[in-house]
Amino acid sequence: MTLQCISNLVGGDLVGTAKWTGVPLRRVLAQAGGVGPGAVRVVFHAVGGYSDSLPLATALEPTTVVAYGMNDRSLPRAHGFPARVIAPGIYGMKNVKWLERIEVVDYDYRGYWQRSDGWDNIAEIKTASRIDVPQELTSPEAAGVVAGVAWAGDRGIRRVEVSLDGGTSWAPATLRRQLARAAWRQWRLPLPAGVSGRRTIKVRATDGRGELQTPREAPPHPSGASGYHHVDVVSE
Repeated sequence: MTLQCISNLVGGDLVGTAKWTGVPLRRVLAQAGGVGPGAVRVVFHAVGGYSDSLPLATALEPTTVVAYGMNDRSLPRAHGFPARVIAPGIYGMKNVKWLERIEVVDYDYRGYWQRSDGWDNIAEIKTASRIDVPQELTSPEAAGVVAGVAWAGDRGIRRVEVSLDGGTSWAPATLRRQLARAAWRQWRLPLPAGVSGRRTIKVRATDGRGELQTPREAPPHPSGASGYHHVDVVSE
């Protein structure tokens, strides 16, 4: 699963993909007596007082887990040892680390960042794509390709397109095989001959539902950044 911080900028690196091992949260709740008919949200309390929540339907998804392992090893301390929440498709602030207590509530619970700074309480990861090669103000000929990653929460990636002329025209990139629906996909586009001068390269992705990434530029606050990532390159 690809996990992204809600404060990540377009093209930023506050995002990563890992293999998580855990127990489905719905099984944990069932063993604790289940949820009542008035349940609205499941709240996660961390050591130190941090808290956030998920809607009941998201919490009961089979892919939402209480994780104790990462990349076939015990969960590292920095990633929430001994246990954390992993909810595919939801920004990182709601994937609570250093889990201490789970509570089911009958109201629309607002966590630490919602109360203190007004961050979104739904926090669904937006479709995003990033150019990793070439880097800003470098020559694209050195690499011979444009390449990067794209992700869309738990919706998967169906298509990635690249523009070599600032968005006037678009060409389909080649996608690497899908590791999992909730994991990012690598993509690449060989550069055609004759690409010269200074130009702007852009990328956009289409999620597994067929919905195109929004070009509308928005800052991270309150519900995650959006817009097309672009790099300016130069060549002789």
